[in-house]
Amino acid sequence: MISGKSYNRSKVVENITGLLMVLPTVIIFLIFLYFPFFNAIRISFYEYSGIGPIVDFVGLRNYRQAIVDPNYYNALGNILKLMVIDVTVSISVGFILAYILFERVPGWRFFSSSLFIPYLISMVVSGSIWTIIYDPTIGPVNAILKMMGMGNLARAWLGDPGTAMYCVAVTWIWRVIPFNMLIMYANILKMPIDFLEAAKIDGATLVQRIRYVIIPYLKPTFGVLFLLTVTHDFRIFDTVWIMTQGGPARATEAITTYIYRKAFQNLEFGYASAISIIMMIMMFAVVAIVNIIRDRAKD
Repeated sequence: MISGKSYNRSKVVENITGLLMVLPTVIIFLIFLYFPFFNAIRISFYEYSGIGPIVDFVGLRNYRQAIVDPNYYNALGNILKLMVIDVTVSISVGFILAYILFERVPGWRFFSSSLFIPYLISMVVSGSIWTIIYDPTIGPVNAILKMMGMGNLARAWLGDPGTAMYCVAVTWIWRVIPFNMLIMYANILKMPIDFLEAAKIDGATLVQRIRYVIIPYLKPTFGVLFLLTVTHDFRIFDTVWIMTQGGPARATEAITTYIYRKAFQNLEFGYASAISIIMMIMMFAVVAIVNIIRDRAKD
């Protein structure tokens, strides 16, 4: 029979062993996540060039500057535009592709693999590929337009402020769609087949089965993908920087590229940190609002 003292000692040893096992992960998180995070909050209250000691305390001046900065609002507007396009297109197209795969169209195994390839390509590579596609001299977009007798529509797509943001959005969505497709396809497969069989027996058409059976079943999935899409769009950087670097005339400037420009080109690390904190708060607010709406919808 094990005594109480021996049992307590073994529990202590077990707890210490568990702590030692997770200690490396905790240290990595502290060094690469939490320390930079709290240090960024501290820097946001200073005027700091990134060189030397952090001594010029300015309080909330950096935050007040962001509130009246037109370039910041321009970057925020570009992100909101990207969000609207991304949420509308990537989720709807991803759903359509997922349903097509679910129906086992001829060659569905090949398509299920090939359609996922864009997501496997890095953002830098995909941005470089689409930069060549949009190139006004050697790009296939203008070449196809000229072959079709619509050469008057050819232009420098990434050099035109009116089209540059939409071109970046196409590149971004092209890479995101496969992920949304895979998530929705997996969730459709989890749906009890009795739902669809009952709808077919009742004489429901294809559109009715999608509208009244599949879409209601996927509502939680749509909510999760909406959150992932919004937070992902906030963090866009690689694609914009490779394709346009925020130009022309700041037409594709994202919050992340603006932060990078302020910090590493203008050496305004304090102001860049303040914008970063504001962006983080906005992301938390969006997540909280969506969760509140989802919880109320359940009630």
